[in-house]
Amino acid sequence: MKIALVTGAYKGLGLEWCRQLGKIGYTVILTAREIQKAKEAADFLAKEGITAVPKPLDVTNESEIASLAHWTEFNYGHLDVLINNAGINSSTRAKGDKHLMEKNLTLTSLDANEVLNMINVNAIAPVLMAKHFKHVLAKSNGAKIINIGSWLGSISEKNTGGNYSYSVSKSALSMMNKILSYDIEHDKITTVVVNPGWVQTDMGGARAGLTTEQSVKSVIDHVLNKITLKDSGQFFNQDGKQHPW
Repeated sequence: MKIALVTGAYKGLGLEWCRQLGKIGYTVILTAREIQKAKEAADFLAKEGITAVPKPLDVTNESEIASLAHWTEFNYGHLDVLINNAGINSSTRAKGDKHLMEKNLTLTSLDANEVLNMINVNAIAPVLMAKHFKHVLAKSNGAKIINIGSWLGSISEKNTGGNYSYSVSKSALSMMNKILSYDIEHDKITTVVVNPGWVQTDMGGARAGLTTEQSVKSVIDHVLNKITLKDSGQFFNQDGKQHPW
């Protein structure tokens, strides 16, 4: 039995990851901060014949991560794929509060705590997931971790001012992933960062060029199914090409 776990999975890219992994034979552990949202998403997928097991998870709560890792090991014995999808950007963080959004976006309003909050969710939480799930992933034959990044995390590609919190958090994710790759290579676990492209989600907006279905399918076909241990620590585009740092 192939087992996958997806964080931030009750909607958008996370839900689509659950759908497509389920369609190719994975039993998916579908997580969300609120268990009711996770259950509703799992029920939605069940109508398509997809097995998704809803579990509550706040990725910034290390005790919850540890508890879920123990539950996963007890119930399945191993984990084959971990999709670190949960994340926030300036607009999803602010939820319509223009002043709060500017604390993440603009130099004049920049707030250190907001930057740190974004880094905590987008860069540190994925590595904490790896920290507690490492022993479960190690029991798989060639486990893989996909960390959802962004082109805004690329220092060489950033050519405008603003958007401090999100850009810095995604840049930090690449470094965290690079370090992580060395710490788990002896367990034969491959970990990469993937830019999913400009996707039609709450983050990407309706004008984005890719649907969630197109983005996830591309990552599965060109990254998940093709990467090996020698690719660990790298930053890829959704089409499988290396992304500049």
